[in-house]
Amino acid sequence: MAQDVFREVEDDLKAERVRKIARRYAGAGIVVAVFAVAAGVAWSWRVSGKNADLLLKTGIYLSALRQTDHISPSSAGPVALPETAQAGLISLRKLATTSPEGIKTLARLQEGGVQAAQGDIKAALTTWDLVQNDERADPLLRSLASLLWCQRQVDDGDPAMLRSRLSLLSGKDKPWSALASESLAILDLREGKVDAARKKFAALAEDQAIPSGVRSRAQAMLEVIEAPAG
Repeated sequence: MAQDVFREVEDDLKAERVRKIARRYAGAGIVVAVFAVAAGVAWSWRVSGKNADLLLKTGIYLSALRQTDHISPSSAGPVALPETAQAGLISLRKLATTSPEGIKTLARLQEGGVQAAQGDIKAALTTWDLVQNDERADPLLRSLASLLWCQRQVDDGDPAMLRSRLSLLSGKDKPWSALASESLAILDLREGKVDAARKKFAALAEDQAIPSGVRSRAQAMLEVIEAPAG
C-alpha cells in the first residue's frame, strides 16, 4: 500500500513537471506562422508581376509584420500593446478586409498571433477560425490556422474537440503533421496517457524528415517523462 502511495505521488510530481515543459513550448506555433507567412509573402511578391495593388498591400503587410512580430506573450489576460505594435495591428485589420485573398489570409493569421501574444486568446481563436473556415483561402494556411487554434488550447481546451481537429492535420503527407502530432502527445500527457505520449514523442524524435526544432522538443519531453521524480 505504501509503495502505491509513493508511486502515485511520484507520478503527480512528474506530470506537473511535464505540464511546465509543455507550457514552455506553447508559443512554438506562432514561430511556425511567421515562417509560413514569410513564404507566402515571397510567393505573392514573385507572382504579382504587374499587379500594383498586390505589391502595395504586400509592402504594407511586411511593414505590419515587422511592427508586430516581437510582442512578448502574456498569460495574464489582454494587455495594452506598444504604440508601434498597435499601429501594426490596425494595418493588419485593414489588410484583412481590403486586400487580395492571399494577403488577406496572411494578415488574419498574423492578427491572430498578435491577439494571442497580448493575452486575448478568445479573439485569437475567433480570428484563426475565420481563416480555417474561409473556403477561398489557401488550404495550407487554412490548416495552419486550425493548428494554431488547437495549440493555444492544448492545455485547457475540450480534449475531444482538439483530438478531432488535430487528427485531420496529423495524417501522412499532411504539411503540419509533425506539429499536430506534437500537440496530440501533449494532450495525451494532459489526460494521463503517458505511454501514448511517449510513443508519439519517440517517433518525432527519430524522424529525420521533420523540422529539427520539433525533434529537439520531442527529445526534451522524452527526457522529462523518463526522469525520476524528485
